[in-house]
Amino acid sequence: MQQISLKPQELKEQARIYVQAKEEIEQSIQRVNHMNTSISQEWKGQAFQAYLEQYQQLYQHVQKFEQLLEDIFQQLNRYATLVEQRDREDAQSFGI
Repeated sequence: MQQISLKPQELKEQARIYVQAKEEIEQSIQRVNHMNTSISQEWKGQAFQAYLEQYQQLYQHVQKFEQLLEDIFQQLNRYATLVEQRDREDAQSFGI
């Protein structure tokens, strides 16, 4: 059996990378949305509407990916907290 040597605090720090990635994606989406608003002033017609429809379809996939990153972040944090609690319980069983 493999021994786990990762400390809970290290796991929480690594989990933070997932939420940071999600935040970076959100910032990128805001920039693209701003750009879409800007070009909508100049780009009219069916081609632009087709572009917006495609963008909205792709955006739905991006939102799912953002949620996945958030879910992984939450799972890793819960696991790290569980390990911390278990360690405290084990220490108490030895009278510490």
